[in-house]
Amino acid sequence: MAAQGKYNCIVIDDEFLARKLMADYISKIPQFNLIDSFDSPMAAIDTISNGEIDVIFTDIEMPDMSGMDFIKNLMVPHGPLIVFVTAYPQYAVQGFEVNAVEYLLKPVSFPRFVKAVNKIITILNYRQKYKELESPAEKPTVQDTPAEDAKNFIIVKSDRRMVKLLYDDILYIEGALEYVTFHTHTSKYMGLFSLRKLEQELPAERFMRIHKSYIVALDKVREINGNLVKVGEHTISVSKMMKPKLLNYFAGKK
Repeated sequence: MAAQGKYNCIVIDDEFLARKLMADYISKIPQFNLIDSFDSPMAAIDTISNGEIDVIFTDIEMPDMSGMDFIKNLMVPHGPLIVFVTAYPQYAVQGFEVNAVEYLLKPVSFPRFVKAVNKIITILNYRQKYKELESPAEKPTVQDTPAEDAKNFIIVKSDRRMVKLLYDDILYIEGALEYVTFHTHTSKYMGLFSLRKLEQELPAERFMRIHKSYIVALDKVREINGNLVKVGEHTISVSKMMKPKLLNYFAGKK
């Protein structure tokens, strides 16, 4: 994060006008500081390596190296957030497979850019808060509890609060990068957790991973319709791989 309290950004695009447009948009966001813009991924390597870059806005189709290949080689835990800005919608699935937080289709309107920025800043703010709250040796996890209580709730560090979240209140858990959001009937709580670790630690008879981004409370599932699952009043996706397991559960074949 920049010294003046702004988040550092770079733009990578081989088209001058595309770089200029992104630079103009970024200049209108008070929380962002544009460090530089580059016409190729290779030109940006030194800046990424030497500077504290928080967000990378990158095209995909570029002459020397595709933005997708570049990001695949760049992926590191707690690294810069990736936003793909491209004219090609067919890369969207690949984009999210490399944990891109947003996928913007050219020509990008400013309102669409602002919508993406709101999501980006939310994630970056949580990162910053956890850096301030946690010592380097201490990582927030599902807290250890006495055996008789461990089956009933988990402790979530959300913002500056410690929330005792009952299993009975959880509808589903949504993962995004190293963060998850616990959805209940009345609230949402974002915490720094691994969705994979939660899948292992939550009681399997009550919770199931049904998608790379979702863990669902089985007793809250109201309807399965194609690749969609209704949980309370929410509708989320079930992957083709996990759908048979979910159907078997409700058919009594656990």
